[in-house]
Formats: sequence, C-alpha cells, structure tokens
Amino acid sequence: MNPIKKMSGLITKVTDLSPTAREYVIKPSELMPFTAGSFVNLFVEHSGEKIRRAFSMSSADTNPDEFAITIRLSPNGKLTPLLWAEDYVGREIELMGPLGLNTADKMTASKTFLFGFGVGAGVVKSLAENLGARDNLNSLTIVTGNRSTEEILHKDFFDSLSETNEKVSVKYVVSDNSQTIYPIGHIQDHLTEYDFSNSDVYMCGQGVACDALEKTISSTNPTNCNFFVEDFH
Repeated sequence: MNPIKKMSGLITKVTDLSPTAREYVIKPSELMPFTAGSFVNLFVEHSGEKIRRAFSMSSADTNPDEFAITIRLSPNGKLTPLLWAEDYVGREIELMGPLGLNTADKMTASKTFLFGFGVGAGVVKSLAENLGARDNLNSLTIVTGNRSTEEILHKDFFDSLSETNEKVSVKYVVSDNSQTIYPIGHIQDHLTEYDFSNSDVYMCGQGVACDALEKTISSTNPTNCNFFVEDFH
C-alpha cells in the first residue's frame, strides 16, 4: 500500500469538461505513487478558513509526478464555487494522500463492471486505464450515468479505449428524455444484457444512486459477485 503523505501541490492545468465539470492537474511537491481508485484530500485557504475536501484521482496511476482530479461544481458548496470564480492555475494548495480502500489492486476478477454516476466517471477513467491493460482481462464493461449529453465526462477517452481494446465495452445512460441517442433513464434501468456472476462490480456516485444500483444487481442473484462502492453525499 502506498504511504499516506501530507505535502503541497501546484495546480498546473485546468480543463473544462462540461458546463459544470472540470479536470484539475496537480503536481505534488514530492512523488506520490497511487493506485487507481484512490482519492486525495485538498486543503484550500479562504478568508482565514481551511476548507478540506476529498476528490478521486482521474488520471492513470503510472505517473507519480502528477495526477488529475475531476470536479463537479456544487453551487451551494464551500470549495467548488471558489475554484470556478478564480483562476487557480499556478497556485499552491495543501494535499494529503493517497487514500482509499476501493482500489484497483483489490479487483482481481477477469470480468469487471465499472459504473460511474456523474462526476464518478473520473475515477472510473483511472480504473479503466489500469484494468484494461491486465493480461487476465476477459471483459471490462463501463457504464456512466449522466444528466444530459453535454454532461457526459471523459467520453473521448472511453470511446477510444473501447475502439482499441475488444474486451472493453462502453455505455452512456442519460436521464434527459429529450435526447434519443443514448439509453434514457437510470443505469439500473439498462442492465438486462449483463451477467454479474463471477465478477467485480465497482460503482461511484451519490449514495442513493449507488444503493439503488447495488440493490438492482443483487436482485438478479449473481454468484461470486463482489461489490466495491465509493459513494459520496
């Protein structure tokens, strides 16, 4: 397991992914090896207060020199409105990590499902890079749940991965019923084609969404199905 460290980090790049989501690239002050599925705590000073928030890594775990996190704007939150209101490129922040239990090294099945709700697609991206390169992989299924087509995150990456690796399949589910390109509704409405027996199932998103998905999968009575749930509130 990689040791947990506390250090500073420099924000080197910010990229808009959608109208409400961004990717932040951070260069830590010292090497910070991590395993896909890990998260990091960020500490940001504002008006004399130190704001602490946890964000999952969304980049590959092969480069300890830097990492990326995918962040969704929460209009009523303490931290993300600040990040959106000001230019943070070139700023130093305080870090603590890597942290997390639902990491790629715990997932050993040759058949794996990765489910990401909204910004949860970020950590699914990191896991997909790791798992997609494994020699024992038989199938890797990636499904993301999104509010609208413009809010589908990291689509270029997922599409490229599925096009270059025949063992990888991708599906985007969109709750906006005004579009007709993708399956409409919730992820748990579109599971009938999958057999979850003898598999690892990872999901990341709001707690209520993860609970509903896990309940739906469990109702199919799969054998030897291992759940890895990273829920947030």
